[in-house]
Amino acid sequence: MTADFGYAETNPLAPLPHEVADRLRPHFDSMVDMVVRRIQEKVPEYARPGNRTYLTNTREAVEEGFEGFLARIGVTAPADDGFRERFRTLGAGEAHEGRSLDSLQVAMRTAVVLMWRRISEVQMAEPDVFPQRYVGPVAEALFLFLEELAGAATEGYNQAQVQVAGEVRRRRGRLVDLLLSEAGPASEAVAEMALAADWRPPAAVAVVVLGGRDVETAPPAALPSDVLSDFNRIEPRLIVPDPDGPGRMRTLGTALRGWHVAVGPTVSVTEAPSSLARARETLSLVNAGIIPGKQIVRWADHLITALLFRDEELMREMVARRLAPLIELRSVQRERLAETLLAWLQCGFNAKQVAQKLHVHPQTVRYRLRQLEELFGARLFSADCRFELEAALRVRVLTGWEESEPRTGDSTGPVG
Repeated sequence: MTADFGYAETNPLAPLPHEVADRLRPHFDSMVDMVVRRIQEKVPEYARPGNRTYLTNTREAVEEGFEGFLARIGVTAPADDGFRERFRTLGAGEAHEGRSLDSLQVAMRTAVVLMWRRISEVQMAEPDVFPQRYVGPVAEALFLFLEELAGAATEGYNQAQVQVAGEVRRRRGRLVDLLLSEAGPASEAVAEMALAADWRPPAAVAVVVLGGRDVETAPPAALPSDVLSDFNRIEPRLIVPDPDGPGRMRTLGTALRGWHVAVGPTVSVTEAPSSLARARETLSLVNAGIIPGKQIVRWADHLITALLFRDEELMREMVARRLAPLIELRSVQRERLAETLLAWLQCGFNAKQVAQKLHVHPQTVRYRLRQLEELFGARLFSADCRFELEAALRVRVLTGWEESEPRTGDSTGPVG
């Protein structure tokens, strides 16, 4: 074997006689069972009497670790350290089990400490085989060995975490598709897929639809872990558990800064499709400029607007028929009378309050009201008609007068 001087310089065990490994090997072999027991005492996760896989894996890792260390004694060229692959595999296993690397690191430190104790015992009992001058290099080598094992485990852990995260994302994507399917999901199917996606079904959810950004914009990286998301759509959507919880929307707003966030009603998990439909309606009203484009817009805060625009054709017909008496007026007069009529309806027919709201003289309000009475006649004294007039005037404010062109054949309409 050709010497690798760089390796010899970094391997503290290279200067030791190779025979030292042969003298230490029986001592290491005899302590494997004891080390395994001590690891199981220190790490309860590895002590599973009914599962021999954990015992077998722990024992094999200890044996391969011991042999990997001994194989470095007196070696000036890198050995084929296959044991590193073992520890990469162990690190990956911790990721797949959903644990951190803490347990594995405790196990490795425990084994190395016991190795050092045994080496110290051998040095004291057989100083001719293991002289004092070897103690320093062996201690340094043990430290570096532990560092190398930890590095291999971390490498395997990180690689597995990427795979696990990718699989969880795929499963959660399928879960979103199931929850938002038009037919509505069966509770049994939701429970099964939620378990596979590591998602605990909550008592209530709200569906969020996002807009206001280019479809190429990267998804936010800081969404709460229990929020399901699908950014592979023109209108990305989220399923938010416990949407009415304290600070929930504030946290979501921080994570989604720069987006328009339309929030559907709070529903049970199996009713998520209905929340999606309301959220999409709300976002369309935001995009049309009918609902002010605040960052977070909740459907529940705009019920009247949602109701008025649920059937756009019907809404246009109502506005055209109920406000037809204003259409033929000059634009300035039409604007003033429409504004006064809406204020009068909203103020409980109190002319003084209307004057204060519009910043005009009460006598001006009374004059305009007389004009409105001439235009609308008895309809101003019908509760049903006043309700329709207020709704139509609200639509006019939200959409602009150009949305209120008259229909031919009906300039007055029936009362009520």
